[in-house]
Amino acid sequence: MKYYRSILILMLIPFLLSCYVYGQDNENGIIAKFYGGIYLNNEQAWQLEPSVEWRFHEYFGVGLGIEFTGQYNQPSRQTIIDGYEAELTDNERNIAWIILKPSIIFKTPEVWKSSDNYYRLWFQAEPGISLACPFRNSLTYEIKEFQGAVSQTVDFRKFQNKGLKWFYWNARASVNFAIDRVIIGAGYYISNLDYYSGRRNVTLANGQKFYVPKKEISQSIFLSFGYSF
Repeated sequence: MKYYRSILILMLIPFLLSCYVYGQDNENGIIAKFYGGIYLNNEQAWQLEPSVEWRFHEYFGVGLGIEFTGQYNQPSRQTIIDGYEAELTDNERNIAWIILKPSIIFKTPEVWKSSDNYYRLWFQAEPGISLACPFRNSLTYEIKEFQGAVSQTVDFRKFQNKGLKWFYWNARASVNFAIDRVIIGAGYYISNLDYYSGRRNVTLANGQKFYVPKKEISQSIFLSFGYSF
């Protein structure tokens, strides 16, 4: 996992530098954005994404974002290990990912704008790829020993996952409203991200696979806030 994270960081640095250089010669060419949304499937999950866009043409551009996403309010998953009850450690109940997302941007002409161009409304589509790295590619269980109704942790057991998938596609469609340089947006996001890839092939001590839902297309809705430099 450390190897993949290093690659993501190295890929991000030259992109940001190139955006900065080109932004010096292209008025309003660089847009910094922040997305926040929730997944509509994959049980309960949030997503946050800082990103940067470079519009090298009035209707075209490229973007790069880093999505942080995680589940919340997931229950403890229990099993039997060496005859003892065991449950997932608290910090591993919720799946979490970090995803590098380069994309191509297609912007429509303004569908509405004020006479002084201070207010503007347009649509935008962004197909891209996702280079995804889970925060964990294994599961750790706490082995419990009971004395009456009181339990205590007596050991830990880790189970590794196999066959992690890290390369996916994604697409985002949004409506955007600009007030001078401030941009507010809302939209829909879709990806073939396998949210459970980091747990899909974990075999527990009893020989059974850790249960995860079947693969499905990931969908989310989001709001965004941006500023054009």
